Amino acid sequence: IFEKHGLDVEIIMITGAARSVAALLGNSTHFSTGSATGPLAAAVRGSDVKVIAASYNKFPYAFVVKPEIRNPNDLRGKRVNILNYGGSNDLALQLALKEWGMRLTDVQVVIGGDAPTRLGALMTGRMDATILSPPHLTMAMKAGYRVLADMGEMSANFTQSSLYVKGSALKEHRDRVKRFLRAYGESIHVIKTDRERTMKVFAHRMRVDDPETVKSTYEYFAPRFSLPPRVNLSGVRDTLNFYAEQNADFKNRKPEEFVDHSLLDELEKEGFFKKIAGK
Repeated sequence: IFEKHGLDVEIIMITGAARSVAALLGNSTHFSTGSATGPLAAAVRGSDVKVIAASYNKFPYAFVVKPEIRNPNDLRGKRVNILNYGGSNDLALQLALKEWGMRLTDVQVVIGGDAPTRLGALMTGRMDATILSPPHLTMAMKAGYRVLADMGEMSANFTQSSLYVKGSALKEHRDRVKRFLRAYGESIHVIKTDRERTMKVFAHRMRVDDPETVKSTYEYFAPRFSLPPRVNLSGVRDTLNFYAEQNADFKNRKPEEFVDHSLLDELEKEGFFKKIAGK
């Protein structure tokens, strides 16, 4: 798809938002994807970063609990395992509790590492609940654990998968960024419409051989991708408000300061997304 739009792309896996943003600002990369927390944190400190699109605007998580936990009120006093403080797991937990009329002090938050580690802690009984996404969510459900809430269906929004660039690139390399955005949008269309092709990619990237796990992962994620890939500004607002409680730099900041939809506006005006959808 990238070649179709005149781009020779090398995909580099960089773990951690801070490292991803640093690579972008240091010109080691030209585009970055990931949750909006990284670029937002950099931008509030004055870095030249703009979020230009988002393919996924919901939390890709489910609140998974022991079978005996039947409703949110049963979580009171229970041990809830999350990846880390200050990240999307933490934000997801706090927004879920807020929606349920609960406070963070109503549960025991335990930092428990990556998804396989958290799943293991739940299955061995060391934890009462955790936050998981496919394929580990599928594994938990197969083992008899309950989904207390699918956070993708809750009211909270979150820019889980965004596309961001240096702000200067929107001026100096605008045509290249626009071509990348075309390829990005077309790729989302493939995910939403070409099940077999996408499932092969999912299986390869996740290193999962079980067809049922790959199928459930596809069925969970594919319908929720955003096309056109606009950033849901309410999700950015929720994130800014969350971090403002910990860091004064985030206070009184507006989503529009960090998001630039100008290229998406151009593509929509040109009918690009209607064209790839065959309309």
